[in-house]
Amino acid sequence: MNTKIEKKAKKECSKTTKFVAFALTGLALGAAAYYLFGTKEGRKTLNKAVDGVNDLSKTLKAQAEEGLQRATKLANKAKEEYHKVINLAEEKGHEAAEKASKYKGEAKKLTKKGLDYAEALAKEAKEKVDKV
Repeated sequence: MNTKIEKKAKKECSKTTKFVAFALTGLALGAAAYYLFGTKEGRKTLNKAVDGVNDLSKTLKAQAEEGLQRATKLANKAKEEYHKVINLAEEKGHEAAEKASKYKGEAKKLTKKGLDYAEALAKEAKEKVDKV
């Protein structure tokens, strides 16, 4: 079992480990900063890195602008196609209405012709009945 002394020792060991890790990290960062800022080679390396980041930034900006232009073109094309479809639908709707009106007129004519024929037959049949 863990006694109070063992727990205390583990806690102190953990604190020491954390301190050593922190110190080593600080030492590594300090060495990197000294190399980059304190030596000619480090400054050259730093300048190259900064130039590389600037070039990457310019490239990304150009690609983003190109992508935006493409997206704008696609959006405009989609808008044009939408309007074409709407206009076509309206035209076809008008054509359908005109055809329906035409067929309605033809149906009236045929119905009238059928009624006239039926009346004529009825009249003829009545005359024949009256003769008999």
